Amino acid sequence: MAFPEVIKQVYAENIKSLLDIGGNTGKWASASATHGENIHVTIMDLPGQAEMAKQRIAELGLSDKVSFYPCNILDETVPFPKGFDAIWMSQFLDCFSEDEIVSILKRCAGSIDDDGIVLILEAFWDTQRFETSAFCIQQLSIYFTAIANGNSQMYDSRVFKKCIDKAGFDIAEQIDGIGLSHTLLKCRKRKL
Repeated sequence: MAFPEVIKQVYAENIKSLLDIGGNTGKWASASATHGENIHVTIMDLPGQAEMAKQRIAELGLSDKVSFYPCNILDETVPFPKGFDAIWMSQFLDCFSEDEIVSILKRCAGSIDDDGIVLILEAFWDTQRFETSAFCIQQLSIYFTAIANGNSQMYDSRVFKKCIDKAGFDIAEQIDGIGLSHTLLKCRKRKL
């Protein structure tokens, strides 16, 4: 539900080439490819996931606007592709531990130029307008910890921001209240 609202904010940044890390089924990539004529998206995800997304993108007739980079993102020996205006991660980083988040973000820095941007869309429990929403999001952490992978959670934004800082990025803008529960963080490399 957040995509129709956030896509306008993302592409207001004049992005032409975007790396979609954790692209899953290709939903964001297909929305991006149809949003503007000169937008090209590369989906970076596990090989099986990338193959499923590739089939969906082909069915939609968007194969000329979407590329694929299948890999295990947690493998620190795998280089991230380079030359992107921006990197997009939607409800992706919350699947990992704090150390893994920092590792992924540090490698993102090499994929974009100094003026590039990292866009992170997440549902943080502490940015919710209503206590019930915050409670529901917090309870998802029980699922992640107990059933999914044992080291991820729905984060408090302050914890997430520490990871972003540790990876060498500054938050240029934070937009809360997107869709039902999401926050968009626009991150830029820290100037030395």
